[in-house]
Amino acid sequence: MKYCTTDSIKINDAGTDGHILPDALFRIFQEAAIKHSDSVGFTHGKYMEMNRLWMLHRLSYRLHSGINLYDTLKTETWSRGMQRFRGFREYELSRNGQRVCTASSVWLFIDTAKKRPAKIEPEIPEAYKPVDETTSGTAIEDWQPEKPSETAESCRIQTRLSDFDINSHLNNTVYSAYIFQAFAEINGAKKDFSEFCIEFSHELPLGTKEALVKIERKGADCVFSVSDGTQTNALGFFRA
Repeated sequence: MKYCTTDSIKINDAGTDGHILPDALFRIFQEAAIKHSDSVGFTHGKYMEMNRLWMLHRLSYRLHSGINLYDTLKTETWSRGMQRFRGFREYELSRNGQRVCTASSVWLFIDTAKKRPAKIEPEIPEAYKPVDETTSGTAIEDWQPEKPSETAESCRIQTRLSDFDINSHLNNTVYSAYIFQAFAEINGAKKDFSEFCIEFSHELPLGTKEALVKIERKGADCVFSVSDGTQTNALGFFRA
């Protein structure tokens, strides 16, 4: 079953050039997933009663056309399926019937009491009615992330209280904002991400004062890491 919603690109979703920011795209993906879950009866409250939550593990997106301030987008999302403790979700964003962005994601089903992955009960995929269809043609679960070298350029980003969510960790949407800012500072100018892929490995908990972003160019791509200075919290790559 596919779920559709409509989004309008607002003033705080766009940068100085009027183009959509990476974290605004992440918010669209996040809200679409939440609304889809709500529509099939698996709300945040219900999952909390079950001592369960879905944690984003991987997400990749590709822009097929520019997205700008005040654009109205149709967002379509669906579950691609669930296996053991993992769920797979796809997204397609379109404007006036033309596809402008596609994305794929992997989610982990977590037991909040035991702080570890939990087996997905049969009634959950039954409610979401998975559609075996990918938007990218490749399975994001097969991607092998690469780590920047020790000599990669780095940038320290100060966290804000508003960066942390209801689960008391850095919201997934904020990572892309940190990487976008770090790249602009290292590169000396703003550049849009035409493609972006990230894997989250450890949470940045409430109270973390800064994040260390490392970026290294590898051919046409840039590989990155985000850490708290002691462990790697996320890895990925982007194309600008």
